[in-house]
Amino acid sequence: MSENYDKAHNLILEDRKKLTLTGVISVDNFDDNSVILKTNLGTLSIRGEGLNISEFSVQSGQAAVLGNVFALVYTNDSAGGGFFSRLFK
Repeated sequence: MSENYDKAHNLILEDRKKLTLTGVISVDNFDDNSVILKTNLGTLSIRGEGLNISEFSVQSGQAAVLGNVFALVYTNDSAGGGFFSRLFK
């Protein structure tokens, strides 16, 4: 997994209709309204409408998402745990 941190992570959003990404490690979840990707800089949640993954390559770390993109949100994977783990620190 450390080799994934050496790869560049870039996003290109064209007209809010096509999102091209590099540095993608895996696809965690997807449906018509959201795509959740694990990247080398954290988890990326893509929110929108009519979303679909048009391409994804594990070897190159490249992906493309088509549809109406409304939001891109990163979360830091190193924070770890959910509500209860933070509550009982």
